[in-house]
Amino acid sequence: MPSAEAGTPQPASGQFFPCFNYATAPVQVGEDLIISFNITGTSNGTFTGSVIGTELDVVHPDGSITLHGSILFTGSVTGRSGTGTMLFSYQGIGNAVTGHENLRFVGTQGTGALAGTYAQLTAEGNVIPPDPNSGCDLQAAGTYSGQIRSQPSRFTRGGFVVWEASAKQNIPLSLTTNCDYVERI
Repeated sequence: MPSAEAGTPQPASGQFFPCFNYATAPVQVGEDLIISFNITGTSNGTFTGSVIGTELDVVHPDGSITLHGSILFTGSVTGRSGTGTMLFSYQGIGNAVTGHENLRFVGTQGTGALAGTYAQLTAEGNVIPPDPNSGCDLQAAGTYSGQIRSQPSRFTRGGFVVWEASAKQNIPLSLTTNCDYVERI
């Protein structure tokens, strides 16, 4: 991402294709059915790569679903060179009868080329019949849209680095004001 755009929200959109496998057998708790899934999958568009994670679904007697989970994305983001990882947490609602789900994602803790990148996404998808050769108990396909924002990882003044983000935390090398420009590293 060009340095002039650092910190400015940028649009994000694309498609995702998760594979769900039962982590444990579904459990009936009162009138609700609790289902734990292990997830693998791919995405394309702004976020191009693969995901691995877990999801917990609560299926209510009327067929409505409340769900939440987390996934680790590994891949690239449009406009950034290289690859990295980003942790996404999400929650949403679904319908066990229609197989339709609406989700909200927040992406943080980027590493590698995704260090300093944050995401807020909404997603909509549908459960589809699993490919018999996929190894998935359930499969889905959907779209996502939202925003990504990259925070600067280095500030310079007069050709000298005055502040730089480390891989684990932001550590000022020296404190100064009125930086001339922001440089992506």
